[in-house]
Amino acid sequence: MRFRHLAPLLGWGLWFCPWPAWAQALTREEAVQLALAHNPGIIAARQSWEAARAAVWPARLLPDPELSLEYETLPKALSLGQYGERNLGVRQILEAPTKPWLRGRLAAAAAQVAQSEYEALRLEVSAEVEKTCARIWAGQRRCEYAAEDLRLAAEFRDKTRLRAQVGDVPQVEVLRAEVEVGRAEAGQALAQRQLRLDQTALNALLGRDLGAAVDLAGELDFQPVGAELATLRQQALARRPDLQRAGAQVAGAQAGQRLATSALLPDLSVAVSRQQLRGEGDYWKTGLSLAVPLWALGRQRGEISRAGSELGRARAEQLQARNRALLEVEQAYQEVKAAEEQVRLYRDRVLPNAEETYRVFRRRYDEGRSGYLEVIDAGRTLAESRAAATEALLIYHTAAADLNRAVGGSSADYQRGEAR
Repeated sequence: MRFRHLAPLLGWGLWFCPWPAWAQALTREEAVQLALAHNPGIIAARQSWEAARAAVWPARLLPDPELSLEYETLPKALSLGQYGERNLGVRQILEAPTKPWLRGRLAAAAAQVAQSEYEALRLEVSAEVEKTCARIWAGQRRCEYAAEDLRLAAEFRDKTRLRAQVGDVPQVEVLRAEVEVGRAEAGQALAQRQLRLDQTALNALLGRDLGAAVDLAGELDFQPVGAELATLRQQALARRPDLQRAGAQVAGAQAGQRLATSALLPDLSVAVSRQQLRGEGDYWKTGLSLAVPLWALGRQRGEISRAGSELGRARAEQLQARNRALLEVEQAYQEVKAAEEQVRLYRDRVLPNAEETYRVFRRRYDEGRSGYLEVIDAGRTLAESRAAATEALLIYHTAAADLNRAVGGSSADYQRGEAR
């Protein structure tokens, strides 16, 4: 049911709802894209990923070469021009090829973990934007309902006054009608305040000034999810960033284990130097040395054991992440289906009956065949039914956003069936 057509009927009541005026209203999809581009948390996560990615190439490099310059047989400590012998040389350690390669693998896995955390945060923010948009739509609908409730209460009060003036009803009915007007005014103020809070929350997600005007296109519609649970499970296993993060952690732990074992391999050191002897000429010296890891077996035993434990933990966490992902998909899917049933119940039965009941009692009251208490009770029932129907739609949109996040995608990634 759409409510924009109520504006001409509500008149001055809509003035009390904060309807900002932008040249162009944001759609939910545009709001999500703005959040992904400007949300401070996402920007920080992106920078962390870039930093981790920048560390991959340096991790593959050999240790820095060592350049040396020596003066010997000096008459004084700083009399370098009177040297008897000068040596200029360079020394480079050539590690076993597996060491720089494995360090690169370890750094690449860390970069993939950072990327997965970035993607996971994007999903979280997208879901939160969708939920906040739904709360804003619900708030706009509550404002419309509150304005209409106030109009009806004021109209009922005015008619009651007229009837009291001619003696058809006692004066106490006028007082009771005034109470209902006050209740409607309080409900309208509450709806306005909650809507402003939700608009502020959306600005925070979009990385904008919290007091910026918000004009959101769309409404609290109903489009049931048409995808099957088995399809959503497969999509979650293929796309969820936390599962990709768990896989990267396993790969990093494997590289760390192999790197700890590679410490047992010897490193080759190559040195070349030029020797100058005053009065005798220049000579060259080349040397090779091999670092024998004689004590590494004992020293690395703890590192190898620790790396094996890290790998075992990473594999267990990977399995745990998979089970958690499937459970979240199952829970979100069941919540969506339950919310769909509630929305249909209020749309097809509760709201039409409550509206018809109120119309009947109002007509009977105007004709003098019904008491004011029956009209008030019917009006409260209608207001409560509308509030419950709006809440059911909000719960549905919230559950749908959770399902989007659980499957690692967006609402456009799976089919929706019946349109409202």
